[in-house]
Amino acid sequence: MNTSIFSMNHMAKPELNYKHLHYFWTVAKEGGIARAAERLGLSPQTISGQLGKLEREMGRALFRQAGRRLELTEAGREALRYADEIFLLGEQLQEFLANPQLVQASRLTVGIADSVPKLVAYKLLAPVLQASPSVRLVCHEGEFEELISALSRHKLDVVLSDRDLGQGGQRRLVGRRVASWPIGIYANRTLLARQLEAERGVVPQRAPMLLPSKRSFLRSRLDAWLDAQGLNPVVVGEFDDSALLTTFGGNGVGYFPAATMLAETLARQYDAELVVVLPELHEDYYAISTPSRLPSPHITALLRAAEVA
Repeated sequence: MNTSIFSMNHMAKPELNYKHLHYFWTVAKEGGIARAAERLGLSPQTISGQLGKLEREMGRALFRQAGRRLELTEAGREALRYADEIFLLGEQLQEFLANPQLVQASRLTVGIADSVPKLVAYKLLAPVLQASPSVRLVCHEGEFEELISALSRHKLDVVLSDRDLGQGGQRRLVGRRVASWPIGIYANRTLLARQLEAERGVVPQRAPMLLPSKRSFLRSRLDAWLDAQGLNPVVVGEFDDSALLTTFGGNGVGYFPAATMLAETLARQYDAELVVVLPELHEDYYAISTPSRLPSPHITALLRAAEVA
């Protein structure tokens, strides 16, 4: 087969022929045209001809001759990575459609940034469960960049995060703010009982304080607020995981920040009191998804709940 790099008209976007892509994928997996032809029940000449058409459509050589065997070019290795995902999704689609129970119990796969408090994630997703009791909710926690990459590769339906895509965000993704709540400083009532009565309702000058780590978007704003108030707390803990921060704070280790909408939950679970509200500090949360002409009803329920919140 001719493995030269073909020129292409950069003004016209090539159309992908998935049958040709499947032939390419099979050759790459089987390690050669003869074995791929045997597996597909076709002649080697047919496979070779279809590969040539695919290369002309793509404008790139996908294989190069190395002695008596073929090896992937750099473009071919990249194409194989995409083909792996495409045909894996195809297999999953077949399994999904063949199982009536899965069709009835639809699925929502959510990526939750590790900086989003677990209680906040629940508050955001609860309306989805209420709107669709049969939905199967699958949650994955991770770093923002990892989740956005998985979303771009269609391994997630939506990502919940405390940061938006920003100006450098990917064009094929859409970020929408679904919540914005003021931040408050909380403390367990056992800790508050050890403070002077005159200091109730304020954060003491040398209060033990738990803060998010410096890589958190909230941390710099909290530091600025503390400086503006002339406070010099004793930082006894810094946490990447907001749930761990809340657990330590709820058990009386120190004062800690959390959204004001969690006041009732924190009082019930940890006997924690909202000491002071920081109205100038808001924590914003976003739902990031891929645009679709047929949007997921579950994502629609999430956004609708945000509109009336």
